[in-house]
Amino acid sequence: MKAIPKRHIVKEQHIGHIKEEKKILSELHHPLFIQLYGTFHTRTHLFIITNFVAGGELFAILKKKSRFTNSVARFYAAEVTVALEYLHSKDIIYRDLKPENVMVDVTGHIRIVDFGFAKYVPDVTYTLCGTPEYMAPEVILCKAYSKAVDWYALGILIFEMLCGYPPFYDQDQLQLYKKILSGKIYWPSYITEDAKHLIKQLITTDITKRYGNLKNGSADIKNHLWFAGVDWNKVEKLSVHPPYIPEIFNDGDTRHFQRYSEPCDKEYYESQDQEALLDGTNDYDEYFKGF
Repeated sequence: MKAIPKRHIVKEQHIGHIKEEKKILSELHHPLFIQLYGTFHTRTHLFIITNFVAGGELFAILKKKSRFTNSVARFYAAEVTVALEYLHSKDIIYRDLKPENVMVDVTGHIRIVDFGFAKYVPDVTYTLCGTPEYMAPEVILCKAYSKAVDWYALGILIFEMLCGYPPFYDQDQLQLYKKILSGKIYWPSYITEDAKHLIKQLITTDITKRYGNLKNGSADIKNHLWFAGVDWNKVEKLSVHPPYIPEIFNDGDTRHFQRYSEPCDKEYYESQDQEALLDGTNDYDEYFKGF
């Protein structure tokens, strides 16, 4: 259950995002994505109910392993590729691909979650959004962009799975953007030439040369040598055996999730109610009719 304070959504001007997230989730009917069960709202909060993906984040699995072998990275990259194809067939750009948003279900297959930045884009858009380390150069430069930004992010994801860290990183966001725009990468010796070539073709700053954005579309990615031996029909049917099956003891097992300190529910909601009264949250109801 995702609970978001109405006050926060209005203050951050995310009303359009949350409505778009609900609309997109309601139209996704594919086993590689989270499933929407329903939404509702109270005086202070919006709630989005989805299925529980018990295996946790791909990010957590990657951190435990330090880095993945080619075969393991290839499995997850193949499923992400099929998932992006499905989204793009509906003119939806995901815009926030990263290991934290790729979950693993009880069968070991992926589920992509968090559609807060997803958007219907039949042609192009200009919005600056996403996770900085995964942001395509054209997004940073506020140029018109489309589905190619997701294929760029796939290249970053493959690099991070193989290395255990993203290719561009800096605590200073401006310096990080400069590194992304330069496109210069340090390649560890254990990265194979096939992997290096595919990643380069995905994260090129020139979108007229970026794989996934050429006349053959995603076929250029699927037919690449790094994916040699992958049976894409089996990938689409989820019949490729996953490299990792999470140990799950019961339907409510949360062992694969990090625990965070949270405020006492009663105190938290009372404080939210008080803030809502002071802020006139009832004025926000008009923004969320029918949610």
